[in-house]
Amino acid sequence: MKPFNELTRLGRIRRMRELARAALTRYGVNEARFSLVRQAGNTLFRVRTSDLPAPDAPAGLFEQGQYLLRVHEPGYQAPDALDLELTWLTAMRREANLPVPEPIPTLEGQWLLPVDVPGVPGTRNCSLLRWVKGRSVKERFRPHHLRAQGRLMAQLHQFSTRWQPPAGLGKRKFDWDGLFQNDVGSGMANGEAWALLSPLHRQAFSFVAERLRHVMDDWGQGLDVFGLIHGDLGVDANLFFWHGEPRAIDFDDSGYGYWVFDLAVALDACRDDPAYPRYREALLDGYAEFRSLPAQQAEQIELFLAGLQVYWNLWATGGTHLYPRLLPEFGERIARTADFVVRYARREGCPIAPTTEMECK
Repeated sequence: MKPFNELTRLGRIRRMRELARAALTRYGVNEARFSLVRQAGNTLFRVRTSDLPAPDAPAGLFEQGQYLLRVHEPGYQAPDALDLELTWLTAMRREANLPVPEPIPTLEGQWLLPVDVPGVPGTRNCSLLRWVKGRSVKERFRPHHLRAQGRLMAQLHQFSTRWQPPAGLGKRKFDWDGLFQNDVGSGMANGEAWALLSPLHRQAFSFVAERLRHVMDDWGQGLDVFGLIHGDLGVDANLFFWHGEPRAIDFDDSGYGYWVFDLAVALDACRDDPAYPRYREALLDGYAEFRSLPAQQAEQIELFLAGLQVYWNLWATGGTHLYPRLLPEFGERIARTADFVVRYARREGCPIAPTTEMECK
């Protein structure tokens, strides 16, 4: 049998389909049609079957008889992090009826299923979720979409403040080290990627990172400011709408972070839009319908938005340094995010100059 890494893309997909078939039997699925959604990081299959019971959920939340099978990328998420994600999703569905994906347990009651098949190296962890009904508004969102998103995010945050995760399960943190130092999937730790920045960008990025360090140190990590968040929920990604109601999908990159960081992620899609103030107001108005956000936290949203650009840029800079073939995909966004941070730093009084000195701290 030919080694997996020597196969063509089609050959790898065929092997992963065999793994998917093996996994589905452990959920009690014997007859199914499934199609590849994506093979980048996780391998995702859309599964259609009548072998599983209907959901106990409001009509219109899930596509009847359709599921998402995730074959998780080896090494990206630890098994305990995946277990926490699936347990959290289950609790949000069962205890609060929130519009999020619902995990399906195996016949043995496992949320996370390790699978081994010949021809696919190592053990692959799998999970099965009900397919959330809805459509993206990526190219046509308006302030009312942000208002609806704010309502949903407030409910997610409110649930996190009162839900007690099982002992022994952990997930990544969107704290200072998590954003600016750790390896978050590019193959290079963000702390190492700083050295690859131009002096101008390193100066502006350092200004933002140091300001965030002071804010985070001052706030701490109590439940009033910090908890389990989606971490990647934007109107341009991972947010569906159905008859005007928002649904959150893809919690793979969720973790522990500041509530304001989650709100900054929500505003990332419109950060350079002339109507940004309207979008921001709509998001916070929707949020306030379910949860109050102290003014001290709301005032730091733009700082966290700049920090998000630094975080993403470090990740992409490290990744494209190691894998130059990714530059066509990420090069333009790397430039745009760096420019955003420079403009933010200048507005906030950092004396940006083409020098290697860190004058802005």
